[in-house]
Order: sequence, then structure tokens, then C-alpha cells
Amino acid sequence: MQERLRTEIFASIATLDQLKMIYDLGAVDIRTFERESAALVQEVKSNIGELKRLGTDIFRFLDHERIPESFPNAMSMLDLSVQSIRSVPQGLTLDEFYDYIGLAILDVATVHASKGLMGLAELIVEVVKRLPQFKSVSYSDVIEAVNRVAEHGLIPGIRTLRGGVKVVELRPLELRRDQSDVINLAALKGYVSIEEVMMNLKWSEDHARQVLTSLVDAGMAVADIRFSTGGRYYFPGLRSRDDSETGGTSEA
Repeated sequence: MQERLRTEIFASIATLDQLKMIYDLGAVDIRTFERESAALVQEVKSNIGELKRLGTDIFRFLDHERIPESFPNAMSMLDLSVQSIRSVPQGLTLDEFYDYIGLAILDVATVHASKGLMGLAELIVEVVKRLPQFKSVSYSDVIEAVNRVAEHGLIPGIRTLRGGVKVVELRPLELRRDQSDVINLAALKGYVSIEEVMMNLKWSEDHARQVLTSLVDAGMAVADIRFSTGGRYYFPGLRSRDDSETGGTSEA
């Protein structure tokens, strides 16, 4: 369904662009041009609306297909110019804009590399803070820049953990299956106890401790072996920004 809509959008935009060029050459009368161009514009906008409802990132699709550069006449008629698609600061091209964001992403990745991974929302906030000169950086802009940095092999990129939590791998992580299981279990809270690992994954205490210790050794987890917590292992890359203490809040 989505692929069909993408194909139709691309074809309609290409046709609209060609129609405008033919009209400018005087080969099409104004009534025919207005009638056919209006139909094409309506078709494109309708299909774009449908893609949005299906969860497609329209901006990423248009950028990936290089539609703004390839069909400027059509984009102008659709009011889908690069400037309206992304709030690109004046004087910068779209690629230059993403390069600036990408440098901020790499800065954040370097600072937090020891964690191995970082919550996507947390990374976005940190990146935006590093770009005070850009008042219009959106979450979508940062995600697009993360994907571009990952495509160049500078960081592994975005990963969706079990349960839907999105994280960014800051360095290559060759995780074993049992280590991944623990990270998935800790994803929502940012920490996990030995008892939770044993109960949820049906492991022995020895195996649970071995896997958790291996994650501590890899720098991804921090052990907090206190009586009040029952023995928790915190994952700094997954912790909420509100959880300012390494050990979190003690529970009865």
C-alpha cells in the first residue's frame, strides 16, 4: 500500500513538473494547464495525506527521492519547497543543515559513548541544547540526522527495543542474546533487579548475576547492591532524565 502511494506521488509530481515546463514553452493553453495541474496537485496532496496516516515520514521520503531538487517547478506549485518542508536556516542548504546537526550528534555520542546506548528522546534533547543558533530544529530533524550519521557508519544508529522503546547505539555493541534480553527488560524503567531477571527470564540466580556482571564490565550497567533496593542494576543510557541519582530512589 505504502509503496504504491509512493510510486503514485513520484509519478504525479514528475508529470506536474513536466506539464509546467511545457506550459512555459507555450505548448499548452492556460485552461488546459490550470485544469490538469489542479487535478495533479489534488492527487499528490491526497496521497501524501494517506501516507501520513499510515505513519510514513513524508519529509524523509521526499528528501530520499531527491524530489525537491529534481522537480522544483512542481514543488513550488505544491507549496512543498525545501524551506517549507524543513525550517532550514537562511543561507544553508538542507545537507549543510543536517551536517550541523550531525556534528552535534557525534558530540553527544562521544560524551556518552561509555554507556553504549542512549534513549532516543534523551539524545534529541541533548542535541537541540547544543544548537542554540538554530531555533527551528525539530525532533524529526534530529532523527533524520541520526539516520544520516548512521548511514555513513559513524554510529550504529537507532534500535527499537522490545516494548517499543527507541534507543540510539552510540558504539558497536556485540551483545549476546541473554544480554539483549536483560536490556529489553530494563528498557522502560532504566534499571532491573536480580529477582526481576530471574522471574521474567526464568534464569537461575547464578546466570542472572553472570549476565548482569558482564553488562557492568562492558560499561553499560552500574551495580547498586544495597539492601533497600534488593540489588539493582542501572543502565545510564536508559534512565529517565528525572532519575538524577545513580542509585535512584529507594523503595520499601
